Amino acid sequence: MQLFAFQPRRRLPLGEWATDRAPFFCMPDFPILHGPDRPDLLRHEILADIFEATAARVPHKTALIFGERHLTYAELNDAADRVAHRLIEAGVGAGDMVGLWHPRGIELLVLQLGIAKTGAAWLPFDADVPTDRIAVCLDDASAKALLISELSAQAVQAQSGVSAQILTASELLSALPEGTALRRREGALPEHTAYVIYTSGSTGKPKGIAITQRSISHFLRSENARLGVREDDKVYQGFSVAFDMSFEEIWISYLVGATLWIAPKEIAGDPEALPRALIENDVTVLHAVPTLLALFAQDVPGLRIINLGGEMCPQALVDKWATPARQMFNTYGPTEATVSASLAELKAGEPVTIGEALPNYGLLVIEVIDPDSIVNGVVPPLKILPFGETGELCITGPGVAAGYLGRPDLTAEKFLPNPWARNEQEARLYRTGDLARVENGTQMQCLGRADDQVKIRGFRVELGEIEAVLAEQPGVGTTAVLLRKEGDIDQLVAFYVPSGATPPEVKALRAGLAEKLPPYMVPARFEALPAMPRLQSGKIDRKVLKSQPLSAAAPAEGSDTPETPAEEVLFAALEKLFPGQPIRRELDFFSDLGGHSLFAARITSTL
Repeated sequence: MQLFAFQPRRRLPLGEWATDRAPFFCMPDFPILHGPDRPDLLRHEILADIFEATAARVPHKTALIFGERHLTYAELNDAADRVAHRLIEAGVGAGDMVGLWHPRGIELLVLQLGIAKTGAAWLPFDADVPTDRIAVCLDDASAKALLISELSAQAVQAQSGVSAQILTASELLSALPEGTALRRREGALPEHTAYVIYTSGSTGKPKGIAITQRSISHFLRSENARLGVREDDKVYQGFSVAFDMSFEEIWISYLVGATLWIAPKEIAGDPEALPRALIENDVTVLHAVPTLLALFAQDVPGLRIINLGGEMCPQALVDKWATPARQMFNTYGPTEATVSASLAELKAGEPVTIGEALPNYGLLVIEVIDPDSIVNGVVPPLKILPFGETGELCITGPGVAAGYLGRPDLTAEKFLPNPWARNEQEARLYRTGDLARVENGTQMQCLGRADDQVKIRGFRVELGEIEAVLAEQPGVGTTAVLLRKEGDIDQLVAFYVPSGATPPEVKALRAGLAEKLPPYMVPARFEALPAMPRLQSGKIDRKVLKSQPLSAAAPAEGSDTPETPAEEVLFAALEKLFPGQPIRRELDFFSDLGGHSLFAARITSTL
């Protein structure tokens, strides 16, 4: 019988030993998946330094393509310099926060780069986010300015609570008077914030995650050490800049001098038009959520890299798209760990995992912590689990964020001192809330959430935030929102107990939530219940709700009768997409039925 397994390991000072650990003479290596140690990727730099080095190296290379417009790296650099000059004139400097709300296109990326050139951080918003949510985030982040298009200026100015200075794209991008001496950034440091992403919050208030210049600059170099995007690549740009996977498209391209092809809004979610456009424009690199790729109506032979992330990747998708002629990757990482922390190269016929840690990152699995054991923000001692056991996935490395803006309680629960750190870069770890285990000693397998946070269409959503907003609606009492797979589609389903004799109209509920939440957080189905199922503890029994039959199996009562062959096809497709809901001619696809862009793409493809 082997009593001890002696393995080479680091020597710890006596003060670092914990009493609940194994004796020092027989302690094995900790079961942590470490990425390659690459100190050369850790540099004293900010995002603007990375772009400017590339612009100086390849000034005449095309940086951006949008429709018929082409911008070289030199032209992009000059335009962003004008924006930076005017922002500095307006009082924006290193360490400040600037809101960014502009439609997709070249101007948006110029404005983003202009903010980076000041050393300030940007706070991005989706084009269709409600203005009151913008006001809340700007106030929470103490933003100094908001950069917008002329079309949005009036709506924002009419919104009470927006205290940030409002600057329009046209005034920032216009030519400077001849002979103007450009103002340049001063005092920008790697520890300054580069950007803030707001994600859903369980209390009904979104929470801001601040990522430093050092963290994001390192991530670009670390991930591309595995992806291998090159200067001769043409990269598809389709993500919103409010979704941090856009860094993989935009800023890795800036790092290597690749060309970005910006997809027009009307084809970005079209499963037939988009792959044709990728072929016609010779795109070689595609970053996407698996849901979008699954909708593609045809192959894109010219793609040499497909990088998936943002949600679980189905095995069938890998078997279809992974070929010897292209590399296919699955990346994983929450915003709190700076975009991605691990990567797996996917092969047809091989199991899908989230792979291995990126260079300088580490992945470990701890015993799931009972939320009731966290008292006043103090988390009990962590217990690391051996390979093969299931627990909560944690991430270490230079990408771990400092915490949540203005939320010390939540920060203390999620960002913890790392008892197993080997160096300063690993001093802290982030608890992801995802269940995981290590397969075969090398590959991390993600097994879903340990809490009520979910991912839908690539976005992380706290169900508690939707529940809180739903509970504010007239006629609504107790609420519970779940992510359920109906057919082969993940949908948010809202269950509620009416507070009066008559349930409120679904259209009114959907409109009320749309005023305060982004479209992807508005449930597709609303189900009134006489009472919520409960556990003995009094908590809502979500397992019962997951199997609760939804109202009125299709075809639903109240549907119109198809009158033409075309309507027969259309109604049948809509009934399949929206089971249990009446299909009537006067209903709106989005506001009444709960459709969204991916549903629209699917119905278009079906028809």
